[in-house]
Amino acid sequence: MTFHFPHNHETPATAAAAAAAAAAARKFLAYVPPDVSTFYRDAPGTRQPTKPRFHGLAGKFINLSPQYLTLYWDDGRGGSIIADMPPFQAVGTATFPVHQFFIAKKKNKTEIVHKIHIHPDQNLYVYDAFEMGHANVEDLSSEELELYHVQKNNLYFAAQYREFTGRDWLSLYPHRQRPMYKMWNADYFGQQHWVVSSETHYVAEPPEDMLGRLRPDEMHRDRRLYLNARNLTRYRSEDSVLNMTLTVLSCAPRVFEIQNFLSHSEVDHIIHMATGIKLHLSTTSGSDGGNDARSDSHTRTSQNSWVDRGRSPIMDSIYSRAADLMQIDEALLRHRHDSEFPEVPHKGSNAEDFQLVHYAESEQYTAHHDFSYPNVNKNGQPARFATLLLYLNEGMLGGETTFPRWVNSETSDKLTVKPEIGKAILFYNQLPDGNMDDLSQHAAEPVIKGEKWLINLWTWDPRFR
Repeated sequence: MTFHFPHNHETPATAAAAAAAAAAARKFLAYVPPDVSTFYRDAPGTRQPTKPRFHGLAGKFINLSPQYLTLYWDDGRGGSIIADMPPFQAVGTATFPVHQFFIAKKKNKTEIVHKIHIHPDQNLYVYDAFEMGHANVEDLSSEELELYHVQKNNLYFAAQYREFTGRDWLSLYPHRQRPMYKMWNADYFGQQHWVVSSETHYVAEPPEDMLGRLRPDEMHRDRRLYLNARNLTRYRSEDSVLNMTLTVLSCAPRVFEIQNFLSHSEVDHIIHMATGIKLHLSTTSGSDGGNDARSDSHTRTSQNSWVDRGRSPIMDSIYSRAADLMQIDEALLRHRHDSEFPEVPHKGSNAEDFQLVHYAESEQYTAHHDFSYPNVNKNGQPARFATLLLYLNEGMLGGETTFPRWVNSETSDKLTVKPEIGKAILFYNQLPDGNMDDLSQHAAEPVIKGEKWLINLWTWDPRFR
């Protein structure tokens, strides 16, 4: 798409001014959603997308004012706080067309400055204090004026982006660039991609004295460079490489299934590292006649815990394998030496620690997005780029991962992914043009019987926070 920012909406007085205005026109490689017919490898125009039963969507709310405000959901009981809204910043939440919100002065929800009614297929909502006569541009400080112009330019771009693509712009133009990482194509259902990794499966867990925290010089793909690095080859598969297959489950959003990403030994190790629990390989938690997992030392009562890459050689190997799967250099998922990627200004990891999640009966995570809206002052607008879900058990009733708004032409039902031990699901939270993908909304369905264990890995672009 080609566009330009308006300059006082006036006709150029001279030919030179007109030429300068034309030269100021900008081009943006916008991602246009493909025809749903191509998802079935059919001729374009031969199919129409079905309307999903689920009507939720992402809501982004911009405070275009110099005041500190608060966003409330109008729950009919005086309002429930969603988020504080600093001047010229954006906040967000998952919402529905029936929802209503209001924006009020901070710490005084009775002093309402703006009311919002959510509309179908509209994500972007703005409180513009200047257009409403609540503030004057002339009164802004130089810092406030700069933020004002950032948001005004972004909103002008967003209007043209929506006209061109049919969806709202949920990023910040031009500060949010296209993703720096590869994105696997999802051209049609069942499409497959193949990846080879040198990080083969652990088929047996090494002794405890070999599983301690890694030194910085051990957390490196080519461990032969470090003479003192632990050699755990004897506990790995005899195969020279691990072959991984990504199968497209959804094209919009892009969702891929990877069978056998983890071995049973690795699954047991992950849970043990995070909780002290051993999941016996012969039992399937939640299955008829099966035994629940029991602790061999102590059991955490919390539902979430975190495991970092350096916690053990096995965790380091899984991070590297995930990097291979996503076609990201593994050095970008750890602290790097000065000689590694000197062109990247930060040395920290672009991935979060693994998050281990446990769902007991009746627990769930309703439909949500993994992305967020960074502070407008953050360089590069860092946000979660990809989500990798690794299932650690199976056999429970319920507990599926669902994508309620996936685009298809055959059903209005949600896309459902059943947990299986060692299986991975990869999906992207961003589109190829740098916009956030509203369709990446997903849920963890309620566990009806049994329990559910999984682990998340979130990779950020262009950096972690």
